[in-house]
Amino acid sequence: MAPEVPSAQTLGSWTLDVEDWHRGPDGKRATTAHHLTLDALRPWSDIPALQDVSGIGTYTTSVRLGDLDGAYLHLGEVVDTYEVTVNGRAVPPGDQVTRRMDLTEVLRPGTNTVTVRVATPLRNRLRVTDGFPAQTSQPRQRYGLVGPVRLVPYRQVRISA
Repeated sequence: MAPEVPSAQTLGSWTLDVEDWHRGPDGKRATTAHHLTLDALRPWSDIPALQDVSGIGTYTTSVRLGDLDGAYLHLGEVVDTYEVTVNGRAVPPGDQVTRRMDLTEVLRPGTNTVTVRVATPLRNRLRVTDGFPAQTSQPRQRYGLVGPVRLVPYRQVRISA
């Protein structure tokens, strides 16, 4: 008989640190830091402090796990490029279509820290940047890790003939 597979978990509470890239007073690129605590994932366009921000967002959450053979991380919607680390170890790139990756090599029993870094396009920032008047008529784009992010455990069972 195969051991029971733990239930899938939706990872809902995250901290989000954003490097906001914009033009500084001297005309050169400047960076502003934003730190938010999110009780649910949503696009930056739906977060007042980030509506017209572009840059890199670092999402961090923790999940407590028991003993398991492995698990997949499903990122759900994520715009634009991303990289994932678990417990400080880089995870090989996932499937760009399904945004799913196997975390078996980096998970451990107990508390695990999941970090997703997302680099966004510049369009939302350009909408409000002097010198880019054609952009202001463009709607805000959905950026960031939108999810839902799910951790889906699995068991490996040896089948004998």
